[in-house]
Amino acid sequence: MRVTDIIQLQALIRSKDWTSAHAMLDDARNRAFTSEDIRREAYWRVAVLEGEQRYEEALELLRKNANLFNSQSLVHLDLARYLDKLGRSQEALDELKKAPIEEEMEDYYGLAIDAKFFYLLAKSGDTSVKEQLAEIPDDYRHIAMGGKFLTKADIVALLK
Repeated sequence: MRVTDIIQLQALIRSKDWTSAHAMLDDARNRAFTSEDIRREAYWRVAVLEGEQRYEEALELLRKNANLFNSQSLVHLDLARYLDKLGRSQEALDELKKAPIEEEMEDYYGLAIDAKFFYLLAKSGDTSVKEQLAEIPDDYRHIAMGGKFLTKADIVALLK
């Protein structure tokens, strides 16, 4: 997928034109020659399924293609988000526990810190979270669904 294809696909997602988005992704899958092409198609297909709120299918596709992604923290974070949306919070927490957050801090800092933040948010009732929060920068902002922001201060407020 070229940059222009991705821009067009993002527009289709914003307009909720799911039929056209899937058709475009089907075409991208048919033209996929490299592992990068396959990864991009899988990534955007998961994004479309998420937009359609087809979380079970997004989970299945992401699990099937997890090995294509460089950051496994991102994969586990997305799996946890979908499980949470399906009301399966304990499974979501278990999924986050599998994320190699510390191992990916150097190479994929932004993605690893997102996974850590979500994990701490999920564990906000646990007293050890306060100690672990010291590892999250004070100015950290997590972009949640719908473009809303969560900050470190939001978690600290939940713990009081």
